[in-house]
Amino acid sequence: MIVVEERSSPLVLVLPHSGQRIPRELERRMTATGRLQTDLSWHLDQVADFTGELGISVLRTPFSRLVIDVDRDPVREADGQPSDPAVALCPLTTMDGKRVYQAEEDPGPVEIEERRRLFHEPFHTALGAQIERLKGQNRRVVLLNIQSMRSRIKGRFPGELPLVNIGNCQGRSCHEDVTSIVASLEKDYPNGGLSENDITTGGFIAQMFGQPRDGVHVITLVLAQRAYIRHETPPFEMDKERLKQTRAALRRVSADLINWANGAQKAPPRTLLEPLPDFLSV
Repeated sequence: MIVVEERSSPLVLVLPHSGQRIPRELERRMTATGRLQTDLSWHLDQVADFTGELGISVLRTPFSRLVIDVDRDPVREADGQPSDPAVALCPLTTMDGKRVYQAEEDPGPVEIEERRRLFHEPFHTALGAQIERLKGQNRRVVLLNIQSMRSRIKGRFPGELPLVNIGNCQGRSCHEDVTSIVASLEKDYPNGGLSENDITTGGFIAQMFGQPRDGVHVITLVLAQRAYIRHETPPFEMDKERLKQTRAALRRVSADLINWANGAQKAPPRTLLEPLPDFLSV
């Protein structure tokens, strides 16, 4: 139920939303819209297929986020299923508000708790074990949580998503150098745009494991899918040229994170403010 690729570099790549598997008995309860799984991080495992070359450990689940979202807080379920699919452990609707389940087939509290026990808890146990393993070998450990979303989601975000969206729990889940390195992706997409702690603030994985003072740095990167996908509708066909560009950009950032964690490289400087207008800079 969990795919773990153990390697020795201080970087772990986490793919919480790339799994497509839905148990057959659950799939039968879904609507046609639910079975399309439009809210997955489609094909990201193929985008990040450079991990073996760089010695990067990988942790992912083959199961769909519609079965359970391993980057969501199970405590939110205590008072019942949240209506917002962006924070739901087991979403009832898509991001644009379409029903996932047929009438009277929504999972209840008992089923949600069972899914948490079967899928969510083992994932976090496995991730914690990888962190402890790498902490024994490295002074710093970095988790890069990579996700992707459709560029336009009606009713969820106005207009088009920035291409690069990063979350660090308002600076609490990682050192600012880690944010600077990942934010440098903006240079690979000059007209793509960048958001920080807006589209995503980091998610449950960052909240749980991000402990910069203890040497564990977690950052979430959400790519707008136009970065590597030609048509952002099923079957989410990839664009060869965009894929090549995005793979190269992620590989560079991953190598920079490894070098930073090893103390072999400093983070690039960030421009935090736009240049002053001429009449103010005199």
